Amino acid sequence: MVRRLLIALLIVIVAVGPGPWWTTPPSLGQGVDVYINITGGGAKKLNIAIPEFSVIAGPDTSGLAKMLASVTGVDLTFSGLFSVVAATGSIPPNNPEALKKSWTDFAAAGAHAGVHGLLALRGPRVEGEMRLYDLTTPEFRLIASKKFDLAADAPRRLAHKIADEIVLQFTGEPGSADTKLAYVTGSRGTKEILIADYDGFGARPVTRNGSLNLMPVWSPDTRSLAFTSYKGGYPDLYRAFPFERRPEQTLAAFNGINSSPAFSPDGRTIVMTLSKDGNPEIYALTLATGAFRRLTRHPGIDTDPSWAPTGRDIAFVSDRLGTPHVFVMDAEGGNVRQVTFAGFHTQPRWSPKGDTIVYTMRQATHDLWAINADGSNARRLTGGAGDNQSPTWAPDGRHLAFQSNRLGSWQIFTMATDGSDQAPVTRGPGDFTSPSWSSRLP
Repeated sequence: MVRRLLIALLIVIVAVGPGPWWTTPPSLGQGVDVYINITGGGAKKLNIAIPEFSVIAGPDTSGLAKMLASVTGVDLTFSGLFSVVAATGSIPPNNPEALKKSWTDFAAAGAHAGVHGLLALRGPRVEGEMRLYDLTTPEFRLIASKKFDLAADAPRRLAHKIADEIVLQFTGEPGSADTKLAYVTGSRGTKEILIADYDGFGARPVTRNGSLNLMPVWSPDTRSLAFTSYKGGYPDLYRAFPFERRPEQTLAAFNGINSSPAFSPDGRTIVMTLSKDGNPEIYALTLATGAFRRLTRHPGIDTDPSWAPTGRDIAFVSDRLGTPHVFVMDAEGGNVRQVTFAGFHTQPRWSPKGDTIVYTMRQATHDLWAINADGSNARRLTGGAGDNQSPTWAPDGRHLAFQSNRLGSWQIFTMATDGSDQAPVTRGPGDFTSPSWSSRLP
């Protein structure tokens, strides 16, 4: 009876599937347990229990077992797919009876899945294991297990990787917890680039040159950041390697503007705005050879390119019709077509799945809007007091980060891609702007 009720209330795919958990699932005859939401619009959240991790080796003097469970729970809540069932204490390791008793209690409290985390502290390394259980089955079936081994100085990353693995098991695609945000902070005369976890923790500087460093953007492999800096007195383009001991590279230092970098999906090409020939146009730089090629040729200003995930198209901003609008062209610069109309539109950002472009629209204030990639179905994502600008996509396409001054100063916010669940990531004094969301870390 309980199982039939769950079938009426939930969408839960307890397996690695080919697509999102709200798509049409395979049949039960294919060996996948499926609970289908037939009671209204929108998918139900999966209730998941995450007790404190069980320490199986080493002294836990800093309370990592409790912290890891908490961070994993926050990550899963942020995903929008899960509701975390409150849990205290840990399950004794290697004790089937205690495990069964815990899962029985959590199932009675409404949990549909449970996570048993095991933690081994071995000097400079932290070893963790995630065991994921289906609490809707009488035998509390083990869905998946995975082990992780990380440096002891990055324990939060262990929680992020566990959360992403859990999302993978239920959706077929990892979550976005094990990612980084790059952004700009500082006063009017000095702006430096920082990177932090997606949730704002562990911020550290990338640049320290005391100049203006602007518009950071991640490479697809997360090894590098391209950005504009005035450290040489002019707006030139550079590339930094925040996780490696490599010097910065100069990408473009022509007379005039060198700005708005964007990596191709394969990481081999960067498109950018250059005014070296007199008018701001979009150029492509092949990183392996250093060769530039011009993509746009128009008396108007062409700027702010963004690649489609296929690598075949580029969205960009042009005022060739009088006011800035979003256009799309082929990767070689041909077949230009307009996709936004009737407004002042900037900062287009193509979604990881290729179906949506988010952009900034200026009216009384600046707000974020979304359209289908063909220009149809324009919808507003932000509103109210303040300005909202500079969108950037999470790698799973379920969230956006952006800058907003609704709290009095510029801060980085995140939201779901329908505009819901807007919340600040940064909360410190000063301004935080120009976020760029990385791909998943290697």
